[in-house]
Amino acid sequence: MLFQNRGIRQTIVKNVFWLTVGQVGSRLIRAVIIIYAARVLGAAEYGLFSYILSIAALFTVFSDIGINQILTREAAQHSDRRLHYFSTSFWIKIFLFLLTAILIIFVVPSFSKIEKMANLVYFAAFIVIFDGLREFCAAFFRAKEKMELEALAIISTNAAITILGFAALYLLTTSQSLLFSYTTATALGAFVAVIALKDEFKKIISFFDKKLVKPIIGAAWPVALVGIIGALMLNTDIIMLGWWRTAEEIGFYSASQKIIQLLYAFPAILAGAIFPTLSRLVSQKDNQKVKQLMELGVIAVILIGLPMAIGGFMLSGPLIKLVYGDQYLPTVPVFQILIFTVLIIFPATLIGNSLLAYHKQKKLAVYMGIAATGNIVFNAILIPFYGIIGAAIATIATQLLSNSLSWRLMKKINNFYTFRHLKKIIICALAMGIFSLIFNKLGVSVIINIILSAGIYFSALYLIKEKLLDEIKGLVRLVRNN
Repeated sequence: MLFQNRGIRQTIVKNVFWLTVGQVGSRLIRAVIIIYAARVLGAAEYGLFSYILSIAALFTVFSDIGINQILTREAAQHSDRRLHYFSTSFWIKIFLFLLTAILIIFVVPSFSKIEKMANLVYFAAFIVIFDGLREFCAAFFRAKEKMELEALAIISTNAAITILGFAALYLLTTSQSLLFSYTTATALGAFVAVIALKDEFKKIISFFDKKLVKPIIGAAWPVALVGIIGALMLNTDIIMLGWWRTAEEIGFYSASQKIIQLLYAFPAILAGAIFPTLSRLVSQKDNQKVKQLMELGVIAVILIGLPMAIGGFMLSGPLIKLVYGDQYLPTVPVFQILIFTVLIIFPATLIGNSLLAYHKQKKLAVYMGIAATGNIVFNAILIPFYGIIGAAIATIATQLLSNSLSWRLMKKINNFYTFRHLKKIIICALAMGIFSLIFNKLGVSVIINIILSAGIYFSALYLIKEKLLDEIKGLVRLVRNN
């Protein structure tokens, strides 16, 4: 059931399970060391650590330029040519890794006023290479719908980050020691992924096809542009905060961002699990099934994301205090703003994958380019005057701009409906928010509050007979006979 692909229905269920284990489980493991590091390092040293990770995350996009997603799509649609796509894509990636490392080492230090930056960018370069290699392998795992191997690599990486991170902080409480352990852990994760594909790597020379280089890059560059813009919208705020603000403020901002980015795993799981099936349905021109699959997927992620946004806003103070301690309470207003990004990002993750399946990445890239420009402008206007609050507002504005455009584009391609199905969900989420506030005023601990509020929310959905609860169970049945 969990280790073999026996049919479409069982395979999707298996993939969802392993992506959940890999993405959610491993991120929870890594969250332990991230939270501990924030507490023991202090805002300034933690800000340095976060700044280097943001640089690595931003330049990871340049080291990929969309190759991973194209590999997944093409290898899923052309199983007879999988090894050719794998081998050719690998050599393209090697060139990109080297180029990106050079840019990080020699260019990044000149753009920051933060001290110690020149000595730390080497960690960012190695993190990009090791994480990039693991993600490349994961793209091929997804093409084969073998997400259990992807989960193994992710869990290995994050478990190593946690174990080595605790050891590093025990020996020397500095951002540099933590970055060394983090980099070592990413190398271990890459090694595990490569071992899982050892047979494929033995053939990376013999199956290289120079005729595929141009088609792969031609299909990938619009995806790369979209990925670069997405990375900009996630990391530009921190990079620009480094121009005008202190490392301590970056630490406060990053603390909120880390919690919220953890939540982004939920739509990524569903989107990743159904992407191969969605690509096949699009290639078969079965627009009705694609429409139904999209509607159920988008409504499902909103059903999860809406109570997160409302509950997170209501319980922001106790939650930040529980996770990071009193010293990070200045980040509460930032968290209250950024938590509403889940209402934008959750459905946007599925919309973006759908556009890629329809080969509409070029149009999407144009819209995202507009948003990227807006992101820089918003941050440039707001950060000097409002600091981390301004950066949070700029993030919301940018995400609304980019994802409203992509939503509009998708509806033109395949007109799906969402909002007409949300009335009961909205009512139940608002009722849950009221109870969360009441429990908080009564002094109920934040963990108990979250559990009680979640119980109230889903009980209310059940009592008013929200059909989506039954429809979610039939999500995989939608493509059963495909």
